[in-house]
Amino acid sequence: MGLSLPMAAQMHSAVEISLGGGWSTLGYKVQPKQEDVQAANKGSWGAQAHLGYALFFTPKVGLGIGANFSHYGASADLSGIARWEGVTDTEGEPYNHLAIIHSLKDKQDIYLVEIPLTFYFVQPLSDKLFFNLEVGAKYGIPVMKSASFRADIEHQGDYGLWDLDLFGVDGHGFYREEDFHDSYAIAVQHQISAFLKLGLAYEINEKVHFFANIYGDYGFMNVFKSGEADLGFQNDRTGMAAAHAFMPEYHGITATNNLSAKSRPIQVGVEVGLRFIFPHKVTYPCRCRLF
Repeated sequence: MGLSLPMAAQMHSAVEISLGGGWSTLGYKVQPKQEDVQAANKGSWGAQAHLGYALFFTPKVGLGIGANFSHYGASADLSGIARWEGVTDTEGEPYNHLAIIHSLKDKQDIYLVEIPLTFYFVQPLSDKLFFNLEVGAKYGIPVMKSASFRADIEHQGDYGLWDLDLFGVDGHGFYREEDFHDSYAIAVQHQISAFLKLGLAYEINEKVHFFANIYGDYGFMNVFKSGEADLGFQNDRTGMAAAHAFMPEYHGITATNNLSAKSRPIQVGVEVGLRFIFPHKVTYPCRCRLF
């Protein structure tokens, strides 16, 4: 004898909002072509704002989609001596030009709108406390970007034939510029990243959970295209562009060939947020046999 009975399965949806912050980098390294120039690569602050929706097929497992607004940043510090040998001065005399980089800080910031696809796993640890795991991938679209540099650079002339070093002669292009600075444009490519979040969730009530995660993101696409320009500091200080015509202008480290081939964005940080639970029931027939 057969009997068909409706059965109910518990599912729930969740809407979550969160804010996260920590450390980020754009993943590049500066590799100076000039042997007497040194470079240090530094990260910057990173941050994410997240709004998401998840459907939990069981009390433990769910899938989600959402939107992030994220910041990644980095900077490069240069110092040392850049050399141009066998050039001529404004009077046609041969000499070696030295650009002494007392300091140069070049900073980049990018802001992305990201679409994350997330797999959720939630494991109860007690009546109110849960282990929270999130893993997934996201697609990022750059919406804002900025870059700037500030440098202290001194130009000197080495006249080896005369055993003479010239400096502080502004009219010949030998001067110190202690506040050489500018902003510049950067071209940023779209991103595909993987992310992982681990943390705890606490049930404030049946419909609201507070959660805190540590997270990490890793990008698979280069942020920057490789530049082609050599390192140089030509600028039109009091009409001295002609005196430095043998060297390129400086339009940011990302435009030079001193950048590594890879520039993959990375971010690690701590995230806190709220998850709003919406339980619902799905009924489906179950065939049972009575004896």
